[in-house]
Amino acid sequence: MQFTHEHEELKRNLKRFIDDEINPHVDEWEAAEIFPAHEVFAKLGALGYLGLTKPEAYGGSGLDYSYSVVMAEALGHIRCGALPMAIGVQTDMATPALARFGSAALCEEFLTPALTGQAVACIGVSEPHAGSDVSAIKTTARKDGDDYIINGGKMWITNSLQADWMCLLANTSEGSAHKNKSLIIVPMNTPGITRAKKIRKIGMMASDTGVIHFDDVRVPQRNRIGEEGMGFTYQMMQFQEERLWAAGNAIQMLMNCIDQTIDYTREP
Repeated sequence: MQFTHEHEELKRNLKRFIDDEINPHVDEWEAAEIFPAHEVFAKLGALGYLGLTKPEAYGGSGLDYSYSVVMAEALGHIRCGALPMAIGVQTDMATPALARFGSAALCEEFLTPALTGQAVACIGVSEPHAGSDVSAIKTTARKDGDDYIINGGKMWITNSLQADWMCLLANTSEGSAHKNKSLIIVPMNTPGITRAKKIRKIGMMASDTGVIHFDDVRVPQRNRIGEEGMGFTYQMMQFQEERLWAAGNAIQMLMNCIDQTIDYTREP
């Protein structure tokens, strides 16, 4: 793909923002094992970086996915891996299904604040016994009137200790493991949610990673994204964007490793 002037300008302006607003604080945030997500995301949202590919109707720019890849690559300019990952969760992991399949009311309530940076999002898929094998998740969302009652737990959830809402994958019926799941937007201040533990990692220190428990958490069924039972399919589509984003983000980081290696080998 040939980058256009617009691609290059996006990259140049984002790198300038990183130099001014992020890199001066990286060491402090890594030592603290958390960064001020709402503050950083609000600044990114004000500049339009959190909604490059999202619909204009909800505050996005409506650009094609090449711009998301360029942004992912430019985020490699950050002097740690934690911040790019946290930003990527917001832009390419927790919001694609909502933007593509969510109702207008759901997008207005949850997507728009995520694109402006006024809300922090997380994606709730992984569980202690279900990481790569998404079909094995055990979290349930049982119908009760117009609501779902959610029970279960999620683990290794990026942004979850600061998140305002979660894009949750849960079993909403019995039957085939690939056809009984739904994606549901769950506000993280809902009664019954416990942010049980902050996981200490060997890297990505400034990115908060949590263990989340759901005990009879009640959310309206209107918070479901798209059709009931299509959650596995929707999540696989989100994973496609997530993995493309991860590949793009690695490019600059790998180039940084090469440059640092060259500098090291030239030392006397």
